[in-house]
Amino acid sequence: MLDNISLFEFILKGGWAILILVLLSVIVFAILIDRRSYYKKNLKSRKEVMESLSAFMKPKNFSDAMETAERNGSFLDKVIHAGLSAKTEKTDPIQAMEREAKAQLLLLEKRLPLLATIGSIAPYVGLFGTVLGIIRAFQDLALTNSGGAAVVSQGISEALISTAAGLFVAITAVFFYNLFQARLNVAAQEAEIVISEVGEKLEN
Repeated sequence: MLDNISLFEFILKGGWAILILVLLSVIVFAILIDRRSYYKKNLKSRKEVMESLSAFMKPKNFSDAMETAERNGSFLDKVIHAGLSAKTEKTDPIQAMEREAKAQLLLLEKRLPLLATIGSIAPYVGLFGTVLGIIRAFQDLALTNSGGAAVVSQGISEALISTAAGLFVAITAVFFYNLFQARLNVAAQEAEIVISEVGEKLEN
């Protein structure tokens, strides 16, 4: 039955719900590409960041440390830069670093709520498309005035495409949402350690 149709035609057989799911899948993969690129640029390990600044922090050469942190530009570098800047301005470096960490985490979390929302609603969109397809199949059965599974089997199989597509989009969205959240949790913990370490160096 499906041997002689293209993948595009196969998808269209799922009904209008499939078109919505295709749009949602495009959004999901756009978010994945965007967040992966952003995290690659901004998320560096605490060890790597501290090693790049250790040559300036030990002799308390804060101006060079600030330039290095600004040049590196990662999440933790920005947090440290805020503390060093506050130290030179004679304000509280701990509070400055905590504020910057919260601000940067908000940027790192950007678009992730949309990913979670798509993961939640995609199965329902697919299920709704399936229900409409089954209703249509039974309407066809009533119009033919004849019984038998053959009358409704094609309609039902086409309707189930919506369910499969909905699950695919949802699983993909939820998987990467959890992956990104786990990475952000690590980043938040590393920020706390860095704030403590740098805070001690600035107070001594």
